[in-house]
Amino acid sequence: MPGHLTSIPRRTFLVQLAAGCSAAPLVGQTLPVKDTPALPAVNALSPLKKKLGEGKSATLLIISDSTGYKDVSGTRRFLRWLATQFPSHRAVEYYWAEWEMKAPTGPRMYGEPIVIAEGTSKASLTILNAVLPGSVAQAMIDGSRWANMIAPLNNEAPDLILWNHGHNHQAALAPKDFPNGRGGFLAPLGRVGMEFPKAPQAAIIQNPWRDNDGYDRVRDWWLSTAEAMPVLTLIDGHAPFIEQKKGGDLYQDNVHPSARGYELIYQRLVAAWESTEPQAEVPTTCWANEAAEPLVANGDLANWTAELPANWRLINGAVARKDTEHTFRQAPYSLALTGTKQNDGLQISITGVTLAKVRGKTISLAVLCYVPKEAEQDIQVKFTTNSSDRVTGSTQFARDNWKWIVMAGCPVPADATLAFVGIFRSFAKPPTSDVPFYIQKVVIVEGDAPKGGM
Repeated sequence: MPGHLTSIPRRTFLVQLAAGCSAAPLVGQTLPVKDTPALPAVNALSPLKKKLGEGKSATLLIISDSTGYKDVSGTRRFLRWLATQFPSHRAVEYYWAEWEMKAPTGPRMYGEPIVIAEGTSKASLTILNAVLPGSVAQAMIDGSRWANMIAPLNNEAPDLILWNHGHNHQAALAPKDFPNGRGGFLAPLGRVGMEFPKAPQAAIIQNPWRDNDGYDRVRDWWLSTAEAMPVLTLIDGHAPFIEQKKGGDLYQDNVHPSARGYELIYQRLVAAWESTEPQAEVPTTCWANEAAEPLVANGDLANWTAELPANWRLINGAVARKDTEHTFRQAPYSLALTGTKQNDGLQISITGVTLAKVRGKTISLAVLCYVPKEAEQDIQVKFTTNSSDRVTGSTQFARDNWKWIVMAGCPVPADATLAFVGIFRSFAKPPTSDVPFYIQKVVIVEGDAPKGGM
């Protein structure tokens, strides 16, 4: 992430907690909360609040970038405040240990647990704080991190998943790349949603940038992500900075808030919690688990009786074969795609009556794929029509694990006479090896919301 970060020694943090540091924001004391837009009474926070209020053990998973790294950050202040609201619980934070010496060179796992409060009962509040500076939301899907991130859950779903991402998502994306920007959030939310289909998810809309409007598009992507996935709860940490005209004392650089700026985000989290009504269950429908009639059949490879699966075709020198070793869950096989030169890939076309149906409208597509760490490049996905090739999407994160690549709300020109989805290598440099990529399914649907059908 842009800007400089200072590593916080874990021992120092523990000493601050033990000593009852005099700065109120650092020890979780309640700060005056300004009038803020309240969340709906029942939202993603409701089950966590109910369990804690009933004296039961509960778990919060936070997946964050550098704005959740320091002990003065809004999220870490909030979790310490939360511990003060339920003093009977033993509150423990598992803090991701990868970021050391201003670089992600440490172990890709949590460090020693940080005891926030000892509690007075056997109930516990467990916080898994998967914070990785300089990363996008998809980074924790990587196979080198994924198992370690969820290991403390012991195969139990968390009671809330809170995302704190966005600042690293806008690089090199123009306004026309809206479907890809939105997809950058829907993809990891969908992957986590498949793993924990009953876990509610929420996200913080982060602070605007001090010197320019570079974050505004990201805010729009989060808002449109919630439109495509209505059960997602958004907590607005953006508005209070605008209300205070992005005052210089709210920032330490163009992107990262100062302690006073983090206080505004903390206040929004507290306000969200206090406006939440405890409830055992809330809707958790995730796009990745929803089925829909696809525009193009056989995206799941079920009809593969010929040399290639029906409706798929190879481009240039690409080679496809069935693979039974790299499959997602109970699938009998995946498609292993190899190629050694630029534009070697696959295509699925949208033609005829189907194309006529979506002219002047939008489509969304989701590709479930696996990229081995040995592969020199990642996968690029394109949606192309005869009059535009303007929507492209590629991801450079999450190797050695099944992941989604999503483009949501791709416009189909009213005069389109052809349209197709292509899957290729991302060609930052010519590929020199033929390590396969693995495709499990492609789902193309009408509208702004993707479907996974899992």
